[in-house]
Amino acid sequence: MVQIVIVEDELIIAEDVSNMLTRKGYEVMGIAMDYDEAIAILKVNKPDLILLDINLNSKKDGIDLANTINEFYGIPFIFTTSYSDSATLERAKKSNPINYLVKPFKEEQLFTAIEIALHKLANQDKKEVETTKSDEALVIKDALFIKDKFKYTKLIINEILWIKSDGNYLEIQTTQKEELIRATLSNFIERLKSDTFFRTHKSYIINLDFLTKIETNCVYIQNTKIPISKNYHDELVKKLNIL
Repeated sequence: MVQIVIVEDELIIAEDVSNMLTRKGYEVMGIAMDYDEAIAILKVNKPDLILLDINLNSKKDGIDLANTINEFYGIPFIFTTSYSDSATLERAKKSNPINYLVKPFKEEQLFTAIEIALHKLANQDKKEVETTKSDEALVIKDALFIKDKFKYTKLIINEILWIKSDGNYLEIQTTQKEELIRATLSNFIERLKSDTFFRTHKSYIINLDFLTKIETNCVYIQNTKIPISKNYHDELVKKLNIL
């Protein structure tokens, strides 16, 4: 799941936002009330996103924290603030937030801001990330984000065991669970951009890191039998340098 840190100096607001996120399936990795608490959290955790209040009622405000995050942590953040004056906005823009959310905001506005932020991340660097044509999944660096209504579920790409095509849908089996997205197998494997994924059949892609056995008509991913056609079998044998 998508992991988020909340930086908010008003505890009631922070807990309210945390409850909103948890109800939608996001993981709140921590709540910080000021600059120092936020840094302490980031030293041991690396969230996918930070919800960052500008006014922290301390010597260093949210924009100071944003500049530190940019310099040392490289984690995207959404500014959440009740200040919408031009001077504050101008100063905030220089720290390159991924989005900006004015308080008070409704639950739908929060999830829309997060969704827009993830889409922006998926288009910042075309060399590292791509989106599927269906926009039901985003590939961002080492993770796959599966869209489900107002939230995204995070899947670590290296934890994918196999992918099976079922009509216009793909069943993605990981070490933890199974997800279903609308996409084609050919387009999807191109977007994974990893040599560890190999097509064994018109309907299957496997992760070679979990390959345990190769037979004439099938391969085994851990203990699961996956079909392999002859052409793909010969290609796989060659790829693995088996004599």
